[in-house]
Amino acid sequence: MTSALTEREEQWADLEKFAAEAQAGRGRVALASGPVASGKTALLHVFGEHATQSGFIALRSTCAAAERSLPFGMVRQLFGAGDFPAVDLPAVDLDADDAARALTVYSLCQSLLELARDNPVLIGIDDVQHADQPSLDWLLSFIRRAGSAKVLVVLTETATSRPAHSPLHTELLRHPHCRRIQLAPLSESSVTTLFGGAASAYEISGGNPLLVRALLEDKAGGSQIVPGSNFRQALLSCLHRCEPNVLRVARALAVLGEVTVGDLIESDSEAVTSAIDVMNAAGLLDDEGGFRHPAARSAVLDDMSSPDRRALCLRAAGLLHDKGAPAADIAPFLVDADDTANAWTGAVLAEAAEHALRGERIDEAVRYLELAGRAAVDDDDRAAIVAKLARVEWRVKPSAAVRHFPVLTKAMAAGHLGDRDATALVRQLLWHGRVVDAVSVLDEVRSDQEPQLSTVADRRATELWLACTHPPLARRGAMPLESVKHEVGLGNPTAGPWFKSTAALVNVLSYGSQEQAVTDAEHVLQAARPSDSMSWGPESAMQALLVLVYADRLDLARSWSELLLEQARTAVSKALFTSVRAEVALRQGDLAAAFEDARTAVTLLPPTSWGVAAGFPLGCAITAATRMGRLDDAVAWLEQPIPDTMLQTRYGLHYLHARGEYYLATNRDYAALADFLSCGELMASWGMDMPGLVPWRTSAAEAWLRKGENRAEVRRLINEQLAKVGPDGSRTRGVALRLLAATSQVHSRPQLLAEAVAILEGCGDRFELARALADLSRAYRAVSQHRRASPMARRAWQTADACGAAALCAELLPLCTNIDVVEQRHSSDRLASLTEGERRVAAFAAAGYTNREIAEKLFITPSTIEQHLTRVYRKLNVKYRKDLPAELHTYRAATA
Repeated sequence: MTSALTEREEQWADLEKFAAEAQAGRGRVALASGPVASGKTALLHVFGEHATQSGFIALRSTCAAAERSLPFGMVRQLFGAGDFPAVDLPAVDLDADDAARALTVYSLCQSLLELARDNPVLIGIDDVQHADQPSLDWLLSFIRRAGSAKVLVVLTETATSRPAHSPLHTELLRHPHCRRIQLAPLSESSVTTLFGGAASAYEISGGNPLLVRALLEDKAGGSQIVPGSNFRQALLSCLHRCEPNVLRVARALAVLGEVTVGDLIESDSEAVTSAIDVMNAAGLLDDEGGFRHPAARSAVLDDMSSPDRRALCLRAAGLLHDKGAPAADIAPFLVDADDTANAWTGAVLAEAAEHALRGERIDEAVRYLELAGRAAVDDDDRAAIVAKLARVEWRVKPSAAVRHFPVLTKAMAAGHLGDRDATALVRQLLWHGRVVDAVSVLDEVRSDQEPQLSTVADRRATELWLACTHPPLARRGAMPLESVKHEVGLGNPTAGPWFKSTAALVNVLSYGSQEQAVTDAEHVLQAARPSDSMSWGPESAMQALLVLVYADRLDLARSWSELLLEQARTAVSKALFTSVRAEVALRQGDLAAAFEDARTAVTLLPPTSWGVAAGFPLGCAITAATRMGRLDDAVAWLEQPIPDTMLQTRYGLHYLHARGEYYLATNRDYAALADFLSCGELMASWGMDMPGLVPWRTSAAEAWLRKGENRAEVRRLINEQLAKVGPDGSRTRGVALRLLAATSQVHSRPQLLAEAVAILEGCGDRFELARALADLSRAYRAVSQHRRASPMARRAWQTADACGAAALCAELLPLCTNIDVVEQRHSSDRLASLTEGERRVAAFAAAGYTNREIAEKLFITPSTIEQHLTRVYRKLNVKYRKDLPAELHTYRAATA
């Protein structure tokens, strides 16, 4: 800090002048005064060393408030200093009368003046305001006698906001050879220079030399100016060196964060103002009267004992409440105080929690609700708060809400849970597969035949939601789905987001793509409020997105999901919206994006938190992996544990259909057929047999075609599918036409497939478009239109390659006329998955060697060769040696 002392040049010059005059036999006294930690001690220490080098005998003493009751304590330090030569000190009799004590003081003065005859003497006394009274008496007596002695007395004191009127100051004021030296915090320019031009250093330290030094120590070796442990310790040192009242006010400021803290510590305004003036003078507070940096406030709070801090926080909460402060300002103090004694505590915390939710501060809301639950005065209030807490925690981590289920189910059984909280509990229980508990709560809700008018919509929304998400639990006949459009559902401007999104979802699953359902879904998305805990904001928005997906409005669903993802703040919201975007990408044939988004959704929200809804992202991931030829990844997703009850939900349909696709890709046609037909049976029994959900008919038809069996059943399934979708150009119609062509006469196939291609091009499903183009190429070959067949095959390959369908690309290669060119363009990609050993074996196999011949050349067993080739065929998606890529010949030549 020597560089910082250059700012003290004027004070230093005064001291040197005083020293020169003292050496000439003209005694001088200097009183250095300044705020706490303003560099007084450092100045005294450095000047003392300088004076010693100039021939002074230096005597030093440091006073402390704790030693004020020790008579002659300061004097004992001076006369016991190492630089003091051997002199005869008179005995100090502490029990002597005034006359005897005056004689002692005189003798001490004479001893010191005798010493100064031959050598100049520097007397340095730090924090003289804490000196004991006998020592002060001696000091005053000595100063009166030192006018013609070779003596320089340098005193330091910590300035207070009130002018000092002690005998010492009175004597110094009338002494002709006394000078005051005022010290202040370092200037902004000086501090900024110390930190290489960083202005933030002054903003944090206020120029207080002790804090500046601490900041430098915290910064040592780094580029960032961040208050650390040294800063915290230095700040506390400043406060503890002040009068006790300053520390009390500082603690009150740290708790309340306001200057008007007198009531908080039960202190008069004059004392508070005085303490604040002291801290301002030391540079500890900013212009608004608060601490300059959060680290300073945190250090003061951490320095308090837990009981003291809680008591101060509780008093602050009471004061704010009495002044009518907002609940959001009061609640943090109640939480810090951990107190529920006041009758108004619960209401304040509940209001503050709602305010925090609107700002998406979920963790804050949880803290308030947990304390509010303890503050509740009756069972009904407590149950309502716990129910809200469960909903709020669900938005951050659904599995965290499970801990509240026992309390809430008991409250429901005891009649303490309201209808709205009960229906919300049903949804939470079913999300986690707790069907038995959910049915118990449902029975209680349904047993009330005269619900309050305000809860009728919630009950109807719950029944609708059960019908489209957990159909086995829906009350059939209680509210026919046909009534949704005409009673309180679609197009109703007064319906809430949860009800409107559920009604739209029921409509699209029951009647197919409906404009009113799409319109209502967009209304929900436009007014989406993820912070609305009662209307299930994220899930309402997800249901609205699924309406768009099931209605085949994929571009619209994608744009909305991306917009919601930009606004999403919680992992739950991000996972839900990402899973929908994954499904959209899958239906548009963007397999890589679908796989990544599905994986992200399951990463953001583990399967345990997804509950029965895990079937949705898992189904997408399995299907995408299967179509990309990444069968190992598909198996890994299929091995994920799932709730037993998932397959009895709408989410389970996505999973079942995806598993069927995997079975079909791995030549387990009957297993695939069983899954597809199971989807059909469930959808028919649940009243949601719409192909926009899962196209089980075309998938089952494809499984039958793979087996070459039951062509009549195939045509029946396809015709039913076409009747379901109608003449509109939907993805499902394009797929159905492709399969219909496979069951038609050879000469009819090109026309049907051309129509399928046109539809799929318009829908943007690149994967299904590639399959339709491939079938069209084969159809052209079958009718000897080779000029049309080859370009169609190349286009099919390019489309499959663009959407990442590696298995389909491998299947299409033989159809391409210029196979070598296509293979060379992608040889590195196709062979990248092979190990070095697999490449060597595959190269010999491609050259026509038998397993035994390859084994002899590579010195390994024929069974090992067979295992290598099995893996090669699977990775390259080929069945025979003749289908191995030609570039393997080049590899064998290069390694020969």
